[in-house]
Amino acid sequence: MFYLAAFPQFMPNSGEVSIAYFLVFLHAVIAIVWFSAMVFLLSRLTSLATKSSVSRGLKSITGIVFIGFGIKLASLESS
Repeated sequence: MFYLAAFPQFMPNSGEVSIAYFLVFLHAVIAIVWFSAMVFLLSRLTSLATKSSVSRGLKSITGIVFIGFGIKLASLESS
């Protein structure tokens, strides 16, 4: 959808569009490599996150962050 919405406005009016198609191809390759690396990394971290000590630590950190957000929200003055 991104290419259909945004890319046509950058296409040159002349007959030379091979550079534009190359850039689209390059962007697609970079996206595939990036998302593949993210899937690989997160699949490795899944086994780590299922350990009870790590899970408890993540829940504690998340709880502290939410308590901090609550304190910040409670301390705001209405305009």
